Amino acid sequence: MSSKSVYVMSFVLAIVAALFSGAEAYGSGAPLSACTSQQPGHVGTTAQTSASPYSLTVSSSEYTPGQTLTVQITGGDFQGFLIQARKVGTTTAVGFFSSLPSGTKANDCDNVVAAGDNTATHSSTATKRDLTLTWSAPESQAGQGAIEFVATVAEAKPTYWMGIKSSQITEAASGGSTPTGSPQTGAPATTATPGSGATMATTFNLLLLAIPAFLAKLLM
Repeated sequence: MSSKSVYVMSFVLAIVAALFSGAEAYGSGAPLSACTSQQPGHVGTTAQTSASPYSLTVSSSEYTPGQTLTVQITGGDFQGFLIQARKVGTTTAVGFFSSLPSGTKANDCDNVVAAGDNTATHSSTATKRDLTLTWSAPESQAGQGAIEFVATVAEAKPTYWMGIKSSQITEAASGGSTPTGSPQTGAPATTATPGSGATMATTFNLLLLAIPAFLAKLLM
C-alpha cells in the first residue's frame, strides 16, 4: 500500500472514530441539547410508537412550594432516561432534583424557571429498575400552577419511549387550598418534537456518505 493510501486511510479512520465517540458519549447521560425535545441523539434510531411499558408514579397529587416529592420510574429494566417536572401544557421545567441515586446525575437545562439541578438523567448505562427520584419546588418558585413529570426512557440504546407523563400535580396555596384555574387532569401523552439530537444524527449520516467520494478524489 502506498504512503498516500496509508495517509488517507488514517485520516478517514480518525474522522469515523471521532464521530462514533461523540455518539456513544450519551451513555453517560443525556446532552443539554436534548433538554427541551427529550430526543436522544442515538444515530439511526427512532422512538417507539407502541404504548410505553414505563410509567411515572408521584408520591402526591398536590405540592406546596418548599415541599419534597418523589417520582418513581416503573415498568421493568431500563438503561437511560431524561426527566423534568414541567408546567402543564409547556416545555418549561420547574423545581429541582436532589439526593440522586447511584447511576444518575442532574443537568442544568435552559428550558427552566431557574438554573440548578432542574433535570435528572442517567450517568451510566447500568441496568435500572423502579428508580425513585427526589424533587422539590422551592418557595421562590411559588405560583407555577399545575405540573407533571415528563420523561424519555430507554430500555437500551436503540429502544426508547418519549413523552411519558405522570398524572398532573396541582399546586396548593400556603393555606392548603388548590389554586383556581388549574388545568384539567388526564391529558394524553404527547411526543416531543425532535430537536438537536435528530439534527446531529442527520449530520453524522451525511458525513459517512461523503467519505467514499472523498477517498476517490485523494486516490486519483
